[in-house]
Amino acid sequence: MIRKAALKLLLILICIGSPAAVLGETYSDKIAAVVNGEVILYSDVERHKSPFVRGLSDLPLGIVPPGKWPTEKEILDELIVIHLMEQEAAKQGIQVPEQAVDKSIEEMRQRRGMTQDQLSMVLRVNGVNYADFRKIRKQYFVLMSLYQKEVLRKTTLSEEDAQNYFKDNKGKIDQQFKELTEQMKPARPPGTEEKVPEIPTHEEIYTGGQVRLRQITLTYPSGAKASQKDRVRETARQILREALTGADFAELAKKYSKDPLAKSGGDIGWMKYKDMAVPMQKIVSHMKQGDVRPIDTNRGVMLFFVADEKGRKVNRVRIPERIRRQQQKQLDEMLKKREELQARQREEALERAAEADQEHAGGSGKSKHEKIKDLGILTPEETKEYEKARNKVFFILKTQKTRERMKNWIENLKKNSIIDVRL
Repeated sequence: MIRKAALKLLLILICIGSPAAVLGETYSDKIAAVVNGEVILYSDVERHKSPFVRGLSDLPLGIVPPGKWPTEKEILDELIVIHLMEQEAAKQGIQVPEQAVDKSIEEMRQRRGMTQDQLSMVLRVNGVNYADFRKIRKQYFVLMSLYQKEVLRKTTLSEEDAQNYFKDNKGKIDQQFKELTEQMKPARPPGTEEKVPEIPTHEEIYTGGQVRLRQITLTYPSGAKASQKDRVRETARQILREALTGADFAELAKKYSKDPLAKSGGDIGWMKYKDMAVPMQKIVSHMKQGDVRPIDTNRGVMLFFVADEKGRKVNRVRIPERIRRQQQKQLDEMLKKREELQARQREEALERAAEADQEHAGGSGKSKHEKIKDLGILTPEETKEYEKARNKVFFILKTQKTRERMKNWIENLKKNSIIDVRL
C-alpha cells in the first residue's frame, strides 16, 4: 500500500506542483502590511511564495505579469488585494456552502486518483495541513464568486467591438491567441525547472517498541448492496476529514464507532509490536504518531489512529527492483497521458470561453453557427477570414477587457481603504 501511495504522491506533485521548501522553516511574525485594520504578517508573504500554495489559490488578480514569477513586493500586493476582496465579499454577503467546498475537494481528489490518506500526505510534504488547505479552497471560491460578479459580468463585448479589433489586428490574432495559451501554464521560480521525479528506492518502515492505538469501526449492513457500502465509505471519509482538520479522534470514536470500544474513545491501549498479529504489524509499520489510516474490510471500514508511541525504530527498506520497474512504467504512461490531457484541456477551455463570450456579446445571443452580421466594418474577404478567427478574437478581447476592468475595480477599492505597507 505504501508503495502505491508513494507513486500516487509523486504523480499528484507533478499535477499540482512541485513541493515547496517550507517544512522546518521558522518565520518572523513581523507585520508586512495592515489593510483596513487587518494584519498581513511577513510569514504570510513567505508562505505565499510556495508554488504549491499559489497553485491552490490561482486568482486573476492582474498584479503579476502572466507567465512570470512574482517578486516579494508583488506577492505582498497580491495579499493586500486578497484582503480587500475578502472584505468586499463580506460586505456583499457572498458565502460558499461548506458542502460545496467539501464536494469540490472530493472531486479534485477523485480526478487525481488519490485516497484521502494520499491527499493528506501530499499536503504534509508541502507544509500545509488539511484545515489550511480547506480554508484556501473556500477562500478561492468566495473570491471567484466576487470576481464573476464585479468583473466578468460587468465586462461586455459587442460584435462591433470584435470586428473592429480584427480589422486593426489582422495577421496578429493567431500569435496573440498562442501567447494567451502559453500564459495559462503555471509560472515557476527563477532558476528552477519542472523535473520528472524518480521512483523512490526505499520506503520508511516503523518497527519494534510500542504504540497506543485508537480505532473506529463502521460496519456494513448484513447483505449490503454496493450503494449501502458506498454510504459507509463516505461516512469513513467524513470522519477522516474531521480527524485531519483537528477533531479529537476519541470524540469521533464515541460519535461514530460501532464497536464496544466506542465508549472509551476507541482506545485499544498500548500494544507491543512483537505481540501484534502480522496484519496489524503491516498496518502500523507504515504509521507514525498522529497518523490516521482507513482500512476497508469485508465487514466494513476501520480507522486506526496512533495516539502515542515509544521505543520504535525507523528503517529504510529497499523497494524490490521488480516493483520499481512496474512503477516506472506506470509513471511514464501517466506523464504521457497528463501531457496530452493538459494540452487538450487548454484548447477546450479557450474554445468554451470564446464561444460563451460571443453568445453573450452585447446581448446578441449569436452562436458560432449563425451568419455574421454585416456592420460595414469588414470587406467581404475580411469577413471570411474573421469567421474562422472569431472565437479567438472574442477570447483575446474578453481577456484584455476583464484585465482592465479588474485593474480599475481594485484601484477603486484601494482608494476607499486604509493600507499601511511596512515591508
